[in-house]
Amino acid sequence: MNTFMAAKAMYGNGLRIFTYHSIDRAPAGTPLPKLHVSPDMFERQCRWLARLGMRGVSMSEGYRALRAGNAGKLVAITLDDGYQDNVRNAAPILKRHGFGATCYVVTDTIGGNNAWDAVLGVPRAMMSEGELRTWHQQGLEIGSHTRTHPHLDRLDPAALAAELSESRQRLQALTGAPVEHFCYPYGDHNAAVVEAARQAGYVTATTTRKGIARPSDDPLQLPRISINGGRGISKFVLYAATPYAELRR
Repeated sequence: MNTFMAAKAMYGNGLRIFTYHSIDRAPAGTPLPKLHVSPDMFERQCRWLARLGMRGVSMSEGYRALRAGNAGKLVAITLDDGYQDNVRNAAPILKRHGFGATCYVVTDTIGGNNAWDAVLGVPRAMMSEGELRTWHQQGLEIGSHTRTHPHLDRLDPAALAAELSESRQRLQALTGAPVEHFCYPYGDHNAAVVEAARQAGYVTATTTRKGIARPSDDPLQLPRISINGGRGISKFVLYAATPYAELRR
């Protein structure tokens, strides 16, 4: 059995977790255009998933299927940070295709701008409390991405616990729904950070490690597949329909 077929056999029922950030055209002058996927491209990607017999889902649905061993036709769509364009641009497209998704929100930036984008010289608007409720009311999921988007592995234990627990509490109060899914800012995590996520009550946590999630993976250290706004549709199809992400790990 060649490498490709071996990977297909191993990951055929795994869960692909796609990472997005902004669903908008990259603004002029941004040093990180790859973090932006245009609405037209996002629509094409969702159309291709449907054409491939796949369905975009939230982390809750995706993780349930992963544990049951039947996640092979699902893609968990995750959007990091909580950009305003997620509810304005992504939500209508997801609704048209009957897809779910999870948006990981940085709670101290709700209704403001993304501080780390501002440092790069291109500030971006974040969802307000009302827009987050709209996202939730449309059947889309909200997860936590901390209070302030810090490097968690550099924090003392008290600050680490506050970033994880206080963000979760605020989001649960905002929507009245459980917040069970977390995303490590910058992908930074170590044993202490993972244990803090466990103590805060999260069911899953996602990283920046590339790959397809398997049932045997630690649910608090799940790999993802970054959807780069600079790539064409052919690379997207490779990630969606083949074990390419594992071969590129």
